[in-house]
Amino acid sequence: MNQNKEKKYCSNCGEEVSKEDKFCSQCGVPVSKVKSDSKKADKEKIEFTKPKSSTKKNSSDLDKNIKSISPVKVFYFTFALIVVGLIIIYSAGVFDSPAISSGNQNLSNDPHRGVDLQYLQRINQLEEEIKKQPDNNKLLELAHLLNDSGFKDKAIEKYLTYLKTNPNDADVLVDLGVCYYEQGKNEDALRYMKEALKYQTKHQIAHLNIGIVLLASNKHDEAIEWWKKAVEINPNSEIGKRAQELIKSH
Repeated sequence: MNQNKEKKYCSNCGEEVSKEDKFCSQCGVPVSKVKSDSKKADKEKIEFTKPKSSTKKNSSDLDKNIKSISPVKVFYFTFALIVVGLIIIYSAGVFDSPAISSGNQNLSNDPHRGVDLQYLQRINQLEEEIKKQPDNNKLLELAHLLNDSGFKDKAIEKYLTYLKTNPNDADVLVDLGVCYYEQGKNEDALRYMKEALKYQTKHQIAHLNIGIVLLASNKHDEAIEWWKKAVEINPNSEIGKRAQELIKSH
């Protein structure tokens, strides 16, 4: 007997069949579909499913997602980010003009801090007392309170009244200039601030403020010169340091 006689197996159930059989005796599959190579039969019978490449799938999905993003959407998204950024910068005060300082160094340098109820009570009290008996000290206090509370017109009126009897008060002249500056009257502001220097040549706040008013008047180079003078007077003071910051930032 030929030991190497070819054997056949059913491709469906694996049962050995003879060459003469037309159908598999085990499952009834036609013998014509039976494979003649047992190794091939076993190979085809036992077939493993290979996992699909997740990398290719993810890459394909990513490409589809990228292609699905409209250029118009990208443009509007970018534009929205720019707008939000500008709003944040503006809110932070990057584009604000330099704040001007009061000539009276004992008072707050913020002229926009709002009206305080106690200020209003004191303002009314001072006005009544001055009507009954004029007093320059109370008049000056009243002018400062009006200035700090935002009542610029009334503050100017009181400062001018005070200066009639105290024309050489450099601090008051500077404060008067501040009021005019905050009303947009830069020429009047410069006039009174420079007049203050006639009585106090090294008035550091006057030099600082004159530079700020000049900058607001689009006179950049002149503003820098006045700030340099302010630094020369006293570079270590708060006003001197602020002048140096303005020089660097402008």
